[in-house]
Amino acid sequence: MTGFEIALVILAGGYVTGGAYDRLRKAATERRKARQQELNGPQPVCGCGHHLAYHDAREGLCYASVPAPSGRKDESGDKDEDEDRRCPCRRYAGPEPLATLYAPEIAAPPAERPRPDAAG
Repeated sequence: MTGFEIALVILAGGYVTGGAYDRLRKAATERRKARQQELNGPQPVCGCGHHLAYHDAREGLCYASVPAPSGRKDESGDKDEDEDRRCPCRRYAGPEPLATLYAPEIAAPPAERPRPDAAG
């Protein structure tokens, strides 16, 4: 075997090993993200893509801003930047989160006091 062939075999082995390492690292990262998402539970995201926090509790309107195409062109003929406008969503349509309940801490009953003797 010549020196060139040996170098070629070493480079090919490094390429294969590096690719396998990258695939294993990517799979481990995806598993970690999936596990973390499973622990966090489902997020209350509406059909419009915005979180429940962007929706009004009473009316359900979405207060997030979304880009709206302006349709205008600037002097050079390129499209002008998109303008922000309010999300057209009219009602939150995502999963309903569990209700948060408040229960005050139960106090311990008062200690019993010795009764005065009626005979005494």
